[in-house]
Amino acid sequence: MKNLLIALAICFSSAIQAQTVIGPPLENPVHNTIQLALLLDVSNSMDGLIDQAKAELWSIVNEASKASKNGHAARLEIALFEYGRSTLTLQSGYVRKLVDYTTDLDTISEVLFSLKTAGGDEYCGEVIQKSLAELKWQDNTNMYRVIFIAGNEPFNQGKLTYNSACANASEKRIIINTIHCGDSLQGVKEFWKEGATIGQGEYFYINQNATSFIQVETPYDSLIQLYNDSLNTTYMGYGKMGTYYWSNQLKQDKNAKTMSKEVAIKRAETKSKKSSYSNKKWDVVDASTADSTWIKNTKDEDLPEVMKGKTIDEKKIIIKGNDTRRIYYSQQIALLNKQRQAFLANIKRNKPAERTLGTALIKAIRSQAMAKGFVFTD
Repeated sequence: MKNLLIALAICFSSAIQAQTVIGPPLENPVHNTIQLALLLDVSNSMDGLIDQAKAELWSIVNEASKASKNGHAARLEIALFEYGRSTLTLQSGYVRKLVDYTTDLDTISEVLFSLKTAGGDEYCGEVIQKSLAELKWQDNTNMYRVIFIAGNEPFNQGKLTYNSACANASEKRIIINTIHCGDSLQGVKEFWKEGATIGQGEYFYINQNATSFIQVETPYDSLIQLYNDSLNTTYMGYGKMGTYYWSNQLKQDKNAKTMSKEVAIKRAETKSKKSSYSNKKWDVVDASTADSTWIKNTKDEDLPEVMKGKTIDEKKIIIKGNDTRRIYYSQQIALLNKQRQAFLANIKRNKPAERTLGTALIKAIRSQAMAKGFVFTD
């Protein structure tokens, strides 16, 4: 059966159309970076919001992957904060930084899946101010730097006022978007809209218990999952943490599947894009792609078993083989996903759009990044 699926997929490969060539993301502080901080209310009743964050992460990343600037793909960095957790201290404002800015999407997914709700006080001004002070914001106002804060309690709680925190962000030219989990008018009355206005961003209201995904079987689902599994075989962990990160990659695949088949496919789509999903800190192929001298400078003891004791040329052959297979599997996922989206187009057209965390972020990212000179391709 597996051989049959592969054979069918190979037949699709000739249909791949030429696309505009976009260069890889640039490193260091450059204009094409998107820094996105997500501040989540984790108090009681926020389970739906956390589930949306887990489920829609890959849709959000896939939207950002459509962006480029000055001919280079957007480089997305994500940071996470939680607020409103009663087990944290009053001195901390019931606020905690979970992840500083990173391109490691598996770690972001891992942390989101570890979140549990616990009732507490929700101090929006406090978490915004801490995110401004504690995150590694790059000092470049030509970037798209943005904070999304989501919750359902009044925005004006706590000693540190939201007015001053949002004004501080505005002065730094960091956009504040607010997402109220509930009724629109209630969010306005409880200052969520005013916070966005001061922060030069947008105000959204969402149904935290809704899903934006269409649960429909398509003829392409099994093949996409098969190629995703094949894609995983091209990764080779190196260094002390290589095995951990490789295992975490598989774990996050499983986590995505627990949400829904649609989420798992969205994650596979992300993994098929080198501009979005790069693991140079633990994967041999990505490390070699980022630095052509990496293999010469890496000790045998830090390499996977299959490469130990080999000559440099032999190591390069192994890397090249895995890279070639990765490119092929990624191309097949991209092609199949395109056909899958066409299959679902009519169903989506007839289904009213739900207001969720993901749809809010996607709407804001597209419009605000374009205002910063990013170009989006669909």
